[in-house]
Amino acid sequence: MNQQQVTFLRRLIETEPSSRPFGATAEYLLNAEGIGKVQGRRVVYTQRDFEVARNLLKARGFESSRQVEPVPRSQVQPGESEKWGSLRVSEGLVAVVPLGLPGVQIPTGSMVCMDVRQALALPFEVLVFCENLEPMLRLHEYQWLAGFLKGRPALALFRGAPGYFRTDVANELLMQDHRPVLAFFDFDPKGLSMAASMPRREALCLPPLDSLEVAVRAQRRKTLYLGSVEVSRPHLEALPAGGDVWLAWGLMKRLEMGLDQEHFPRAC
Repeated sequence: MNQQQVTFLRRLIETEPSSRPFGATAEYLLNAEGIGKVQGRRVVYTQRDFEVARNLLKARGFESSRQVEPVPRSQVQPGESEKWGSLRVSEGLVAVVPLGLPGVQIPTGSMVCMDVRQALALPFEVLVFCENLEPMLRLHEYQWLAGFLKGRPALALFRGAPGYFRTDVANELLMQDHRPVLAFFDFDPKGLSMAASMPRREALCLPPLDSLEVAVRAQRRKTLYLGSVEVSRPHLEALPAGGDVWLAWGLMKRLEMGLDQEHFPRAC
């Protein structure tokens, strides 16, 4: 019995409908298990059918109802697949790279996944908030980043993405912490806007602007600029003059191109 059939039977028991549309699952359970009776383009049900459904689930090793809230895979009900509606394995975890933390060392180019509370307890002095995962794993290659770290023990934090390492969990760490933040985003309007919104932002992490301009011209990524400029422009135009984001925005407007973090120059 597959997940769709189990879900159908549970909903049947819970709601006790007088009829359901004649779909593929209803047809299968009608023909294979004798649940329901066809009337026109629908399948009608009686109390007998609800009892048969309940007994069928029990006989196949399933509970007649499922936990309301998702649970870790290790806590799913007997008979259930650990993948059915359970919490994702990375639930509550953040992806981080420790940079010069006393007593915390990992192989270069790798990351650590940990509970957000464990990450908050690490002895870092500055948080590097990273938009993309690959550049975070290669932070050791960006030699100009040392000018922003200033020798301080740091923790690089992946912003998160759909499907893994949720953005709201990373934001929870960001908002609960009190230490200064280095914003490490793509050089595009959306990235600058997100950087400008960072709480406790100490700096925007970009290569020196002359080196950045050379790299931008080499890659010719006009789509990175055009893709978010209309949405981000009002926020960026309202920034106080003279700040690092304001200067980066001025360069970007002049070039009308952006640059992804993966193509930032390594040495400057």
